Amino acid sequence: MKDVVILGRPIQLQERTKAQMKGITIGDSLAYKFYDGEFHGVPLLFVEPKGKEASPRNLSLIADNLTSLFQLPAVFLLTKCPAFKRERLIDKDVYFVVSDKYVHLPMLVANERIRKTKKAKVLTPVAQYLLLYHLQIESLEGMAANDIKDKLPYSYPSITLGITCLDDLGLCQKVEDGSKRKVIHFNKTGKELWKQAQPLLMNPVEKRVYCDEFISEEHFPVCGINALAHYTWLNPDPERMIMMTTKQLRDFKASGLLIRPNEYDGNVIIEAWKYPSVTSTTSKAEWVDKLSLAISLRDDSDPRVEGEVERLINDIEWKD
Repeated sequence: MKDVVILGRPIQLQERTKAQMKGITIGDSLAYKFYDGEFHGVPLLFVEPKGKEASPRNLSLIADNLTSLFQLPAVFLLTKCPAFKRERLIDKDVYFVVSDKYVHLPMLVANERIRKTKKAKVLTPVAQYLLLYHLQIESLEGMAANDIKDKLPYSYPSITLGITCLDDLGLCQKVEDGSKRKVIHFNKTGKELWKQAQPLLMNPVEKRVYCDEFISEEHFPVCGINALAHYTWLNPDPERMIMMTTKQLRDFKASGLLIRPNEYDGNVIIEAWKYPSVTSTTSKAEWVDKLSLAISLRDDSDPRVEGEVERLINDIEWKD
């Protein structure tokens, strides 16, 4: 038996036998101890490193394998976890407990020290996605995180953090709906909410890469000037312009499917974005969404672009 403390509450864990862990790799069996435990009525598989802790990427792969094999959320018991590593683990949706200080679990998102620090000053990628989805795709007014999780390409814990960020920045409030659920309430609507968010918005483009050719049959939304040309009266540029997530770009660069990638010029312009294209889960985006596009082009000094971006905003059909 083993005890851990989660948010001041002692939890008793039962170590699993080798027979109960049939199917895992030899490496994992040598590197980790495994325990059964329960928190808030949810059964969990706790995983404790025997020695040096793996990288967030490897922990994510291990967690996915264990969850698939045993049909239980895998939770890592970590002895220490600096802020940058916690952020990477949360971004990869890896559950963990660090002593009794930091917790990221499927039924809650809790970090006692983070809530004692200053509130967010700008929108996180998830929070910005939530806001732009609300404004363009479907109103999230009166919804709880659990209502939203099937609508967005993010996990329940990530959505909970995104709502907290919006609340911290005054763009929404978390209110009780009469059934002890916390739901979202927006103080402003439509263009007024968009205007309020202006100083808090981040450019979704993390990196821009050029290449002579991109060998892939996958579908990617059109971005940049060519997306603006689709939505307005601007003429498109001759280059192919596509958007993908930062992770997708890393994977494609590693696979060699980008022919002569560089940072200066090419027939194909790839924008690596901090969040996916804002769209409904039932549709495939042909073009990046209008508001994200406007944000990505707001530093463009070309007066033609400035004018068409303004036209783009004026033509928005606000969904809230």
